[in-house]
Amino acid sequence: MSEQTIRQTRAAERAAYNARLEKIHAEVKAVVATGKCPTCGEALRRNSSMAGWWQCEQLGSTAFRKNPDLPPCGWQGFTE
Repeated sequence: MSEQTIRQTRAAERAAYNARLEKIHAEVKAVVATGKCPTCGEALRRNSSMAGWWQCEQLGSTAFRKNPDLPPCGWQGFTE
């Protein structure tokens, strides 16, 4: 395989990866705009430990959930 072919292949792979990320980020931004978890309907909260990280307020153990009496939820996503 020539060097030029390798560069073109890598560029195409990078472009496809970036397109997938943009699609995922757009989907999460649409969810965040609603303010509601798409899985359980509870509110969302931003986790400030990483840029663009959003989580359902029912994510995690009972010590970290907004309402420990409700079941846990695993939804989380990144907008960046």
